[in-house]
Amino acid sequence: MMVTPRSTRNASSRPGRSQARFAFIILFTINVLNYADRYVLPAILPKARQDLGLTTIEEGLLGSSFLLVYGLTTLPLGVCADRGVRKNIIGLCVGVWSVATTLGGLSRNFWQLISARTVLGIGEAGYGPASLSLLGDFFTKAQRGRVLSYWSVGNLVGAAIGFMLGGLVADAFGWRWAFYMVGIPGLIAAYLAWHMFEPERGVFDREVDAEDYGVSEVETVHGSIGIGFWTRAKKNLQVPTYLAVICSLVFSFFTIGGTSFWLPTYLVNTFSLSVGKAGITTGAVLASSGLVGTLVGGWLADYVQHRRPDGRLLVSALGFLIGAPLVLITLLIHNMTLFIALFAIGGISLSFCTGPIFAVVQDVIAPGARATALGLTGLLVHLLGDAAAPSVIGLIADRYTLSFALITTTPTFLFLAGLACLVGARTVARDMRRMQEQMRDKIGS
Repeated sequence: MMVTPRSTRNASSRPGRSQARFAFIILFTINVLNYADRYVLPAILPKARQDLGLTTIEEGLLGSSFLLVYGLTTLPLGVCADRGVRKNIIGLCVGVWSVATTLGGLSRNFWQLISARTVLGIGEAGYGPASLSLLGDFFTKAQRGRVLSYWSVGNLVGAAIGFMLGGLVADAFGWRWAFYMVGIPGLIAAYLAWHMFEPERGVFDREVDAEDYGVSEVETVHGSIGIGFWTRAKKNLQVPTYLAVICSLVFSFFTIGGTSFWLPTYLVNTFSLSVGKAGITTGAVLASSGLVGTLVGGWLADYVQHRRPDGRLLVSALGFLIGAPLVLITLLIHNMTLFIALFAIGGISLSFCTGPIFAVVQDVIAPGARATALGLTGLLVHLLGDAAAPSVIGLIADRYTLSFALITTTPTFLFLAGLACLVGARTVARDMRRMQEQMRDKIGS
């Protein structure tokens, strides 16, 4: 492959500092709205249940429908992001999900609301791949880790806003207004997304990669999801550590998806909180524990990884295996103060895996197949994990109680996630050596 000399490249394809800053602000804001739109539903669910006459199973299906469609459409929309104008895809997707969220507030029955949540899943699925791809081309390799960390904080901020604002607005003005409050700002963000600069793909990477290998790593990764995807996916699934990581993520996503969706309702039922107070409590606990756990887990995993190749998986396993009994004890306690304290500690330990476990995928999968690996991972963990959780828990709760459903599923799946990490820890060193040998052979040829 010929590499175009640096001096002959079109300078206008490189984003300026102000363009990169503007894009980051817009993409960060959209990411906040993304998670606010997701989590406003569980915050207002007790109110909507009374108004629309929803059953527990129907409530669970509302959560699962969004995540199911989200998981199914992330992969094909990721292919579109690799081939199309990314800023336009983002603008279109944000506009679609914002309209769907606003229409959710106009719903008069279960079928109208579930239709709106289904369309929401399509819109949000297209934003993630295109946004990550754009950020990778707005900032140099040296800046990306820090920039993506800042961008990821929007997940926690958005979730907290969705729970808190949703509960408070539902108490003050009615549950329908909660959808309007988070849906309408998205239309403004969609308009601004169309006015972002579209940088050339791999504009910063080619300069470094050309000097190192004579080939652009980004050119190898971009488009790899659409070309020979299933061939690469089959090869990736033959890596034992990768299989263990997928299993661990399925179990942990089931726990996170189910608990996040049902926690406000659980607090209303168990502690007789108002919808507003339940939303504030849920948002504050999940966001703060997630932030602390992510930072502590990332630092601890790097520390252990420097000393042994299975460090990241051991830290992830530690978090899951500590979290399992903590969550079980928490769900058996009916004292509000103790519940919040123990649940926060459990949330911190559960979040240990947030960064490290995805880093393991990159440790054992060659660069040219990582986009495929991450795409397949996202598909499986959403379909089998958090998409299934609200409905499964709702089905059990409909037959017994919500408390029983959470007690029987959450600690069990956390324990299984920890075991899967321990299984992966036994093979990760061998799989890392194999991947490095493949890279040396490729560079040598």
